[in-house]
Amino acid sequence: MMGRSSSFAMKSSLLLNALLALIALGALVSFRTSTTGGENLEAVMSTISRNVAVNGRRNQIASGRRCGLTGKSGTTAYKYCFSHKRATKRQHPNIQQKYVFWPEGQRMVKIKLSTSALKSIDKKGLQVMAKEAGIDLNKLPFKDMRPERQEYKEKHKMEVPVSKKWVSGYYKKQHRMKNAEKLAASKKTPLEGKYYHGRVLFGRFNEDQMRQINDVPLEDTAEKVYEEGLEVEDTSAPASA
Repeated sequence: MMGRSSSFAMKSSLLLNALLALIALGALVSFRTSTTGGENLEAVMSTISRNVAVNGRRNQIASGRRCGLTGKSGTTAYKYCFSHKRATKRQHPNIQQKYVFWPEGQRMVKIKLSTSALKSIDKKGLQVMAKEAGIDLNKLPFKDMRPERQEYKEKHKMEVPVSKKWVSGYYKKQHRMKNAEKLAASKKTPLEGKYYHGRVLFGRFNEDQMRQINDVPLEDTAEKVYEEGLEVEDTSAPASA
């Protein structure tokens, strides 16, 4: 009796699973026919995934200890003790973060490479290897090496970059003072940025503050300097009666 009941339960469970599969298949067919324009499920799902990925940050180089151009990764090796007992270990490649010069783009591109890939770059070229790996070099971190950029940096050596919105007067238009009398009486000058020991300071600086920023010693106004040969009255001695 126990064997018959167990076989009956197994058969009923199989029938139930088959019925649920038929229901799911019918729902899928009805969804496909209900989509507008005759689109199938794969097209709809690809559109949804594409819309979700809009403005998403996509890392072109795989994470971990893996070369960005050749895909070289670690392998499994053996280590032996004195008695020749064997144990497995992970053997990692020599991966380095390097700035490599890209001649076509005139920039130094930051990329994760193996030391063996550096030799291949000298033979094939960075652009050819990046195209084979499917990497867009324009989207990687870089240092601009164009001659006009270097000339601009040399010309504006200690100038703090200012937002384009600030230069165009965007903030002045958005937050303009409404009272015309106060606006005419205002003596505020525009904020300016200055470098000070690796930091950027924004403010309206007077002459003494500019001396401190440029590490120029302040003048002591309390100290009186007398020229030689100039007669000076001695006020320390008491006046005679």
